[in-house]
Amino acid sequence: MNDLFVMLCCLMIACGLIIAAILYATYGGVHGSLVDSNIGSVYNFRYLQPLTGTYERYLAKVIAKRDMKDYIHRLNVTSDYRIFDKEFKRTNTLVTCELSNGDIRNFYAERVQDCYASLFGRLLYSTGMACMF
Repeated sequence: MNDLFVMLCCLMIACGLIIAAILYATYGGVHGSLVDSNIGSVYNFRYLQPLTGTYERYLAKVIAKRDMKDYIHRLNVTSDYRIFDKEFKRTNTLVTCELSNGDIRNFYAERVQDCYASLFGRLLYSTGMACMF
C-alpha cells in the first residue's frame, strides 16, 4: 500500500511537470520582439490598445511584416482613422498576425510588451490546436 502511494505521488508530480513544461513552452519561451520577427514565427505578447490605454494578451503567428517608415506621414495626412486624436501616433513596423482563433489582425510592433517566441507555437498552428490556447 505504501509503495502504491509513493508511485502515485511520483506519477502526479511527473504529470504536473509535463503540463507545466507545455504551458511554459506555449505561453513563455524565448524573449523576442515583433520588430525582429520572422514570417511564420509564433509569439505570445501583450499589446497596448491605443484607444483605451489597456493591454491585451495575444498568441499570434506572424504572416506579414511591413516597414512603414516612408509611409507614416502620408498615412497620417490621408487617413480618417482617429483623425481628431492628436496623441495618436503610428510607429514604424506594422506586423500582420493570425490569432489563435483564426482572426487576422495588424499590430504596430513598437506597442508590444512582454513578447516571447513560443517554443511549441508552430506545432500548435500546424496541427490546428492553437484555438485551444
